Amino acid sequence: MLEQLTIRNFALIEETQVQFGTGFSAITGETGAGKSVLMGALRVVVGGKTLPAMIRHGADKATVEATFDISDNAEAKKILAAEEIDADDELIIQREILSGGKNRTRVNGVIIKQGTLQNLGETLIQMHGQSDQLLLRDLRIQLKLLDDYCACEPELAAYSETWSTWNKLKEELEKTEENARNLAEQKEFLTFQKNELEKAKLRAGEEAELEEKTSAASKSEAKMHAIEELSKLFDGENGLLSQFEVFQSKIRQFSSKLPEMEEWAVKLGDAYDSLSFIEDALREAEESSELDPAELDRANTRLAQIQRLKRKYRTDEAGLIDLYARRKQELESLENLDADLAEIRKNIQKAEEKLAVAASALSEKRKAGKQTLDAKVAEVLHSLGMPKATFNTDITEEAYSATGKDRVEFCMAPNLGEGQKPLRVAVSGGELSRVLLAFKSVMAEQDHVPVLVFDEVDSGISGEIGNNVGEALRNIGKYHQVLAITHLQQVACRAQSHLAVEKHENGEARTISNVKLLSYNERIVEIARMLGDAKSPTSLAHAKELLEEANAS
Repeated sequence: MLEQLTIRNFALIEETQVQFGTGFSAITGETGAGKSVLMGALRVVVGGKTLPAMIRHGADKATVEATFDISDNAEAKKILAAEEIDADDELIIQREILSGGKNRTRVNGVIIKQGTLQNLGETLIQMHGQSDQLLLRDLRIQLKLLDDYCACEPELAAYSETWSTWNKLKEELEKTEENARNLAEQKEFLTFQKNELEKAKLRAGEEAELEEKTSAASKSEAKMHAIEELSKLFDGENGLLSQFEVFQSKIRQFSSKLPEMEEWAVKLGDAYDSLSFIEDALREAEESSELDPAELDRANTRLAQIQRLKRKYRTDEAGLIDLYARRKQELESLENLDADLAEIRKNIQKAEEKLAVAASALSEKRKAGKQTLDAKVAEVLHSLGMPKATFNTDITEEAYSATGKDRVEFCMAPNLGEGQKPLRVAVSGGELSRVLLAFKSVMAEQDHVPVLVFDEVDSGISGEIGNNVGEALRNIGKYHQVLAITHLQQVACRAQSHLAVEKHENGEARTISNVKLLSYNERIVEIARMLGDAKSPTSLAHAKELLEEANAS
């Protein structure tokens, strides 16, 4: 529950601190006193939008701080635990609105994000102003209200699990069908690439081996070319050795006449032996050559093939091998897709059978509960000044969705003789506020949000109907903490506690609003004011009488 609200420099409020009690608290005050400011502060503290205009003129920031007792609020504790915020039974939320447009939010002293505050706020306070009443026109809200009343959570959880399985299978089928179409369209192309790469019989590291082999062969080829060229110098009648032999013969002829040539002949013999050795070495090198021109040609051809494929597919050797594996797998998948599709469709059929059972169980629970819901809502509406109103929850079947197979719509006839029409199109704002109050009365025990705030829920009503509105709010207060802005003394006197919003001018020619928890005697004066004259003995006596009657009822 909300225990305390402290407001500083927020709109007309300079500083005020409000203590809240259990049950139903009425909030009253003259028009323009600042009741809407109090509502605005409550909205801000649970995640509502902040604006620099909310800051009181002359101040650099506004602060709203609320203290909650969350001893029985498991959802709030769960959110705090997820944010690693320490909290036993007390929760303090503080929001600072800065003049630059920014704001700071602290929960038990820890700064948190706006989204976290909004999630936390939903577990603490439920606001019901005119804009909130309009949510009743939303079919999603209507469905949730019915499910909450009928306690459909177990059936909805079972359905949601089955729906999730069924929906995922549908998505898988759609994806597989699309994949099958794409593969079928590309089958010829995929087959061509797969066959071309398969024919190439690529293996990892082959390109490097071929490059090494061709490089070595190129060096060997250059060596053999040199050997062949040198060997030619020894061939034929004009070869080096033949010429040496002629030269030696001439030297021997002349050495008998020229003795000094004997030495030349010896040296020529040595040179001849050296040349002869070189010739033998060249012949041996030619005969022992490992160069295989045919093998080199094959290596160059293979290397050219790999390089052509690399250019064509714009990838390296490893990429070509991977591409072949992928194309092979895609074609194999195409062959298996028919079987896959058949299996998925079979699983969908099984899931849909389970979905139908779960949807029917959920629908039956809704239809069973809607009978009493309709009767109870109509009964409360009768007491709220709509004695001939009829209410009906229309449930029709539609395609499966995340919430079942039911389309739920609230319909109503406010007056006798009128046909029922959907709540979203045929109900006035005043009627809608009473429908909201009727729902809150009927669902007081099921609703888990501890604090309910009503802004002018009694708009457009008076007299005895006001008494009934007050009784309805007091009844809701048995299960929740209820804060309600009201202009009716009949409503205010039925509250367990009474807050008055007052406006006055200070000595600095400034207007200040203040929120005050009234004592019993102060309540008499405030109710007398609401009757028309806070100082009239007659009004004061009437106000006291109203309070006594309300307390006795």
